[in-house]
Amino acid sequence: MRAGLHWAHPWVFSVCRADPESHNRTLMDTPPTEPMEPTFGEGRSRRLHQIRRVWGPLWAAAGLVLLAGVSLLLGSLRVPYYALWPGPVEEVSDLVHIEGGPPTYDLNGDVYMLTVSLQEVNAFEFAQGWIDSEVDLVPREHIRPEGVTPEEHRKKNLRLMDDSKMTAIVVAMDYLGMPVAYSGEGVLVASVAEGAPADGLLEVGDVIVEVANTAVTMSDEAIAAILSKKVGDTITLAVRRGDELIDVAVTLVEHTDNPGQPMVGFVPHTYNRSLDLPFEIDIHTEGTGGPSAGVMYALTLIDLLTADDLVAGNIVAGTGTISRDGRVGPIGGVRQKVVAAQNAGALHVLVPEPNYEDALSVKRDDVEIHAVSSISDAVDILREIPAT
Repeated sequence: MRAGLHWAHPWVFSVCRADPESHNRTLMDTPPTEPMEPTFGEGRSRRLHQIRRVWGPLWAAAGLVLLAGVSLLLGSLRVPYYALWPGPVEEVSDLVHIEGGPPTYDLNGDVYMLTVSLQEVNAFEFAQGWIDSEVDLVPREHIRPEGVTPEEHRKKNLRLMDDSKMTAIVVAMDYLGMPVAYSGEGVLVASVAEGAPADGLLEVGDVIVEVANTAVTMSDEAIAAILSKKVGDTITLAVRRGDELIDVAVTLVEHTDNPGQPMVGFVPHTYNRSLDLPFEIDIHTEGTGGPSAGVMYALTLIDLLTADDLVAGNIVAGTGTISRDGRVGPIGGVRQKVVAAQNAGALHVLVPEPNYEDALSVKRDDVEIHAVSSISDAVDILREIPAT
């Protein structure tokens, strides 16, 4: 023990100084007769303790105030991004109602449609999303183009959902050999993306009746005609604007959400659509928007209207748009949808072929991903899944 660093009594100093007359002393030989003053080290330690006791809480409080101020600032600072995270899943058979038609058959298992929760974020939420592997941050213009209000965006997605439901009903009925009359009078331009090829060429309210010399009466026909072309191609659109019929030349660019696919940059909606069914079919979606549940609606209708047990006791989830000819198209947010499916207990997830690789990138347990390109493909895959 070194003098000057610790508390010391007289016998300690004698030992440290190696006084010859003190060698035979013990601790009890020379008990202290009066308290000793602390050494320099002990006094400094006490002063530091007093400083910490007085200023520590003040510094902690100041840190909390600063943290609260930074959080408030980040929370009020909007950034031009949307966050996508896993949304709720819904049992499709609960949404489908059939009356006045052939016998229906209860599903033996579960069929889920998948959704993505979508929200514009502030700087604080952006930082949270950046470190969360289940969240994707997407530039705002890819979701809601400049010039489109949130309300316009909401209405657009509701129209897309309505079109998707009607198309799914037609596809399912065609697959089952019960064709129906489904028609429209062209493709309404519901909105135009700012900065897209259509910007300045098409106007909201225009009705497109031809795409690249192919007559179109419904939105899915226009989409299919555009997707048959390549990025960089220039196509002509025959447009009815008021009482005029005009030709509009548009050069296709790469789709903002689906790399490699061409895009004009407007939201299509079937104009004056009509559906003549032999019996009543309703799909209730309660405000859910977008076209990505089309394939699951069609699959559920097919299973309900046939004695075939497609689901066979399994829990199946899926996503994908559906076109009138039965083709399954790409969607957004596939990673979040796979996570949502796994959280819901699904062991089989159907995804559009173009989204297959992204779906495989999701960390998952026993969930099997199946790529589908058409409604027939989707039905065949379900039949191949072992019954449980």
